[in-house]
Order: sequence, then C-alpha cells, then structure tokens
Amino acid sequence: MPHGRVCTYGSIAKRIGRPRASRAVANALHNNPLYPIVPCWRVVKADGGFGGDQKAAAGRREHVRSEGIPIANDKVIMSKEVLY
Repeated sequence: MPHGRVCTYGSIAKRIGRPRASRAVANALHNNPLYPIVPCWRVVKADGGFGGDQKAAAGRREHVRSEGIPIANDKVIMSKEVLY
C-alpha cells in the first residue's frame, strides 16, 4: 500500500479471493507482527473509520493524517485520490 493511500478490509478480502473475509483480514492486521513494515494503519473500514479500541484507532488516525490523507469526524474522507 503506497504512502498517502488507504484501502478497506473488504477490498483486501476481495483481492485475495475471499470477499466475505473482511473480518479475518482485520484480525490478521490487528495481530500484525511486521509493524511498521506492513502498514496496517492504511487499512480502514468501508466507511473510512478506524477499527479497534480507541487508543489504537487514535494512533492509526495520526499515522494516516501525517501522510496527508484527509480526515473528517475521525474518518478518512474516501475519494478516488485516496483509495488504493
């Protein structure tokens, strides 16, 4: 996932041929042993929200914001320019 872009758990599930496995994707990224090599903070919910507990979500939001990705009301503003 390139710097300054995001994708959704569902889009990753579709790309791996398991379109109903977005929750499994979320669980795998939640347990990401390769952070920060695997940029799990760039994966968001379908509505642009950040999953997980409040502290973890706040950290991911700050990572995304620092990459110049627009956020409003604690969610990524989903646009063609931002989605990967």
